[in-house]
Amino acid sequence: MPWPFSKFSRKMSIDSVPVSAIDLLPKKVDPLSVLPTDLAVRILSQLSLRQRTRSERVSKKWKETVMEATRNETKPVWVYIIFRKNHCSGHEKMTVNISFDGPIFWKRQVAYIYCCSCHFDEHEGPLMAILEKFEQRVERVCLVDKPVDYPFLPDSLFSYMAKKMPQLQFIYLRELDLEKINRGTVVELANHQNLKKVIVHLCRNYEVLEDFRNLPQLLVVKGEIMGLKAMLGDFEEEIARSQAENEASESAVRASTASPVPVTNGS
Repeated sequence: MPWPFSKFSRKMSIDSVPVSAIDLLPKKVDPLSVLPTDLAVRILSQLSLRQRTRSERVSKKWKETVMEATRNETKPVWVYIIFRKNHCSGHEKMTVNISFDGPIFWKRQVAYIYCCSCHFDEHEGPLMAILEKFEQRVERVCLVDKPVDYPFLPDSLFSYMAKKMPQLQFIYLRELDLEKINRGTVVELANHQNLKKVIVHLCRNYEVLEDFRNLPQLLVVKGEIMGLKAMLGDFEEEIARSQAENEASESAVRASTASPVPVTNGS
């Protein structure tokens, strides 16, 4: 092994090592400072959403590169935002699952985002940060609550979808109180170039959507929807499967962090 890592240097203090030798020691280098930007973007695009989110915290340069990697993706995104109730285990935590499963012809990403209506003030910021990563590729958004809760969803969320999601084609709202949506936001939705359908299913206080005649995309449903799977895919099954995977993952994490049980020999 070359100097200064030979066996003769093990007992030497760092002060006794020549400066020229210290210069030869490996130094920490930010890989983004030496890699070409296009190569760094290609590398970061291979990371999962959780890994990218953690990478953004390194520095401003890392955050910009990660965002560029996300913007360069072309797969359309479907977003399911499911609001859990306060009696559910772990309801105070917001969790995200990105699914690539499904039939081969599903050339898309599906994001399942689990929030809690009673903690939405805490979840709103992280939720918007996640949506910003996909906003240029989102084709449909499903907001699902059960049963109808108080009007916790702000008008700004719907205005954001109208302004920042240019590829948005489909909005599905189930068992939500839509009292906070204002008329100006309905105008923005009506003027969206690609929005084809807004389904309001078993919701409350949706009159502002009905009052605006230039929203031909609107479909208000007060009962069950026949052919819901044809419009949304295997909606209920996908949510149930994703929720089961999420609970299994959380259980695995809790098990891995638990203290090991000591083993003694029975001698």
